[in-house]
Amino acid sequence: MNIVDKIVTYLFPLSLLEGTPWLSSWKEKERADFVAFARLFFPIVIAIYIANFFLFDKPMGLTPESFWLTFRLSMAAVALAAFLFYLSPLNQVRYYRLPAILAVLTFCYFQARVTVWYPEAPWLYCFFFVGIATLFLRTSSTKSLFFTLIAIAIQWPSLQEAGIPNPTLISASTVTVIMVLASRSTYQSELKYFLLNQQNNDTQLKNIELNIEFTDRIKSFIPSEIASRLERQLSGGRTTVLQAIDEVLRPRKKEVACLFSDIRDFTEGSKDLDLFIGDLVLPNIKACTAAVENHSGIPRKIGDLIFAYYDSATPHLNLLNSIRSGFEISEINNEQNAGNVEQDIERYILISIGDAIVGNVGGFDSSVEITALGSPVNFLARVDEITKEKVIKNILSNGDLVICQRSFEMLQELGLRPEANLVDLNEYNLSIRNFPDQKILYTLPANEYNKKHIAEYFSKPALIQDAKVDENPGEAA
Repeated sequence: MNIVDKIVTYLFPLSLLEGTPWLSSWKEKERADFVAFARLFFPIVIAIYIANFFLFDKPMGLTPESFWLTFRLSMAAVALAAFLFYLSPLNQVRYYRLPAILAVLTFCYFQARVTVWYPEAPWLYCFFFVGIATLFLRTSSTKSLFFTLIAIAIQWPSLQEAGIPNPTLISASTVTVIMVLASRSTYQSELKYFLLNQQNNDTQLKNIELNIEFTDRIKSFIPSEIASRLERQLSGGRTTVLQAIDEVLRPRKKEVACLFSDIRDFTEGSKDLDLFIGDLVLPNIKACTAAVENHSGIPRKIGDLIFAYYDSATPHLNLLNSIRSGFEISEINNEQNAGNVEQDIERYILISIGDAIVGNVGGFDSSVEITALGSPVNFLARVDEITKEKVIKNILSNGDLVICQRSFEMLQELGLRPEANLVDLNEYNLSIRNFPDQKILYTLPANEYNKKHIAEYFSKPALIQDAKVDENPGEAA
């Protein structure tokens, strides 16, 4: 900023706000601050004028007493009128300072008259009144200078009448002007501080908007359960979006329930892209993914395969949620198949439970991968191979849930007795690859009894309380 700009901004500081959206905000702030101060200032003036009569005029024997009483009460009345103006809605008018200016000019003029009526009165009080009035008006240096010169000009004839020499008056006026300019130079600083504060607020608001937009964009690419956890992590306002993402997706060990379901004979059916893929598979995958997310599952889609894990702090709740998702997927398939005469979608829904590493097992670039790694995941992949055996296919119906032995035992631990069929792999001379000790599976038909039996358990207060344990997504099981 060159010297000319500095002079311009000093004389016309509002030029700093020209072209910005904050000029009206500054003016409104000025009005509010001035009105608040006026409501305090004028009652004090009233009290001073009345007290002056009783504490000075009467003790000093100023006569005639009625004259001085009338004078003091008249000044108090002027202050009262100004005070009432700033209490009323009229303080919202454009020239809201005008009543205050007229009032303080009246005080300054009559203070000069006091030096005529009472020669012993210190004439410097007149200039003191001008200085106080200028500070009270809270205007720019240019306007304060203009007001000061008017106030001195109003007082000048009375001070001359009181016998104050012109050189003395010129000296006092010069000092008053200098002091006024020095004191009101803070106006420019106040305005610059306001401008800086507004710019900071604007920057913060833009950052918040960018964070919200960034978060919304991220949410559109991640499972809804992860998005909810991200939102909860951000709600405290103590972390950035990237810090929250890092915390929510940080890999951690948990006891999870896993769900695995792919479409049978997908490779053959996929030769028909329009009918099978476009009209059947894509709507099915979308609906099945929603069924997972409806029950706090975290889905991962690989072609026609739907994999999901459930990782709240309560393993039993994870299992029940995975089963409810399985029942919903089964119902989706049945409804879709009922309305399709060309080709059915055939799915089995496999469920297991166990310890796994869950979260973003990749990096934070193109390798981001939100999934689960561990024994329950591998187990389901191997069980899927078993379900393709002819002898097993003969005992399964489309839409059945196939659960591991541990899952069935956990249902019993909760006091649940769903309709289930035991499948002993020894009877069929089969074994699960990589899991030779796992010989028992259970099938849960997606019938009305099982759906109702599982759903009713969610009305139990104990389970609802357990569900609240996992409010902090960063807490491992």
